[in-house]
Amino acid sequence: MEKIVIVRNLVKIYEGKVDTVALKGINLELDKGYVYAIYGQSGSGKTTLLNILGGLDKPTQGKIIVGNQDITHLDSKNLAIFRNTKVGFIFQFHYLISEFTIFENIIMPAAIRGGKYSYSQVKNRVVELAKILDIEEILGKYPDYVSGGQRQRAAICRALINEPDIVLADEPTGNLDSENTKIVVDLFFKINKVKGTTFVIVTHNENIANQCYQKIELRDGEIVKIVNNY
Repeated sequence: MEKIVIVRNLVKIYEGKVDTVALKGINLELDKGYVYAIYGQSGSGKTTLLNILGGLDKPTQGKIIVGNQDITHLDSKNLAIFRNTKVGFIFQFHYLISEFTIFENIIMPAAIRGGKYSYSQVKNRVVELAKILDIEEILGKYPDYVSGGQRQRAAICRALINEPDIVLADEPTGNLDSENTKIVVDLFFKINKVKGTTFVIVTHNENIANQCYQKIELRDGEIVKIVNNY
């Protein structure tokens, strides 16, 4: 089984008047092609772990391999390339730019990347993803004129546009009602099934965590339990 994530002895300390140890020697391996949950209450270290996996934060100690790339000691330029080409991000807030259409927001990471695909290929991919997520009819609209659930689905499309090795989702349903929460979570599993995309979902929602292939429970910066749900 191919590994998509390998973490060894990961420590994260935030320095201040009183140092805060956010992660305490995390060891973790994730297989490619599954949906994982990093589960725990606020302050457990789950967002810190996700941010380090995505190259948004750097470890104090340890080794991190994501998609066969050792990102532990990458400089800021190469971390930016890694984030753009290897990782898709979905956050609690969609972070769509209101001055751009839904289509323009989705295509933006591909425009930043440049080179790999022609505009027509990228456009076709936007339409393909929009069909899967049922937002094809709003591609020409602006974010302020569509629903919260549609904005989050657009953010999912944006995360997938560069065909990342892994999608990292930080409380992606935190701002959604129960109906849209179910829609978004079901879409993660649909995309995983159709595209084989690996998802890592940070959540404090036990119902979501229990639907995932594996639930990795954090408490006080340590993994206290890993549950295989299938």
